Amino acid sequence: MNSLLCGLVTLLGTALAVWALTPAAASAGLRFGLVDLPSTRRTRARPVPTTGGVVVFLGLAASTLVALALYRADAPGLAQKVTALLLGGAVIVTLGAVDDRVNLKPATKLAVQMAVAALMSASGVTFEIARFSLGSVFHLGWLAHPLTVLWFLAFMNAMNLIDGLDGLAGGIAAMAAAALVAVGLLNGNPLLYVPAAGLLGSSLGFLVHNFGRGNVYLGDAGSMVLGFFIAGAAVIGAGNDVAGRSVLVAAACMAVPAFDVATTIVRRLRTRSGLLTPDREHTHHRLIRFGLSPRATVLLLWSATAFFGLQALALFTPLGFLLLVASYGCVALVGWTLAGQRRKNAVTTDRALREELVYLVGARDGIRAGAPGSPDVSLRAMIVEQIRREAEHRRLREVARTRKSPARRCPLNRTESI
Repeated sequence: MNSLLCGLVTLLGTALAVWALTPAAASAGLRFGLVDLPSTRRTRARPVPTTGGVVVFLGLAASTLVALALYRADAPGLAQKVTALLLGGAVIVTLGAVDDRVNLKPATKLAVQMAVAALMSASGVTFEIARFSLGSVFHLGWLAHPLTVLWFLAFMNAMNLIDGLDGLAGGIAAMAAAALVAVGLLNGNPLLYVPAAGLLGSSLGFLVHNFGRGNVYLGDAGSMVLGFFIAGAAVIGAGNDVAGRSVLVAAACMAVPAFDVATTIVRRLRTRSGLLTPDREHTHHRLIRFGLSPRATVLLLWSATAFFGLQALALFTPLGFLLLVASYGCVALVGWTLAGQRRKNAVTTDRALREELVYLVGARDGIRAGAPGSPDVSLRAMIVEQIRREAEHRRLREVARTRKSPARRCPLNRTESI
């Protein structure tokens, strides 16, 4: 089968399979207690099954096996790498499912993640050289193994931390997968774009049930396994990449989760809380406290991800200028959204611009002590406050419009004037 056709069939097949199987997985989650219960960090007031990640993993495993079956003869050592990737993914999904059920200690999760990442490195899914241009090549030597472990840990935990709103983690994973498909096509590397097409299809099939609906969640199983497969696809794809493009593009698409991880580490060091302790001060929480709706927050963070991904892809393609223009359109959308919300806040709150900016970049916790945006308020309460402020802004705008418009005369007055 033609490689391009194989990639397209993989994309469509995994998307349809995940879309079709997710409702059954959600029902099984409700039956066996694999649910996310209502809490201060969730928007839903009812239990939501967390088994979407299991179906996503099945789609990823199927697409990876397709790539192995088609290109095993062309890539020595591919079978060993793919086997390690599938075994590692199965362990991560199991770890996440157990954590969703019994709430494991953070140290236990981290230990298992490190063991899986070490397995990847020992199985050949590792950085052997560093080459981010067509110039010099750097042999990493013994540094290859710790860098590979850190790479996998960073992707898994970054996706896990950013998974706080419907569609957020799945959408970022879909954009990263699309960027890897583009890199694979540009390099003529089916070992990259066929599995990445499966990753894209799995993410899209899940998003139909998750974004805007919230009928099922990825759970820790899904968010971690998406990060794991993005990291693995980038490393395996880099083996046939003339300039390490898959690694650079994957890292660029993870800019938003990476920012969230960085601000989370700084915040928890500042407050002297545990680095793995959950809270309600992540980037998406801050944007909701700023005044954006959950849907607008997700779309804004998707736009930011698209900006970084397009910027990276523009370095490698003859159509780079068009991609740059598109990326600046994404950043303009982000700026327009934030500026529009700031104008609303100037009417409905007494917060200063500097106060809000310092809060948004994670330099302080809480916009104001005791206010509805303070860190001890639940996510649902934040959303209720956001809706109240939006309604207040519409009311004030209508009052201002009425005052500016000339007084309307009633029909009786017009009759009397005649």
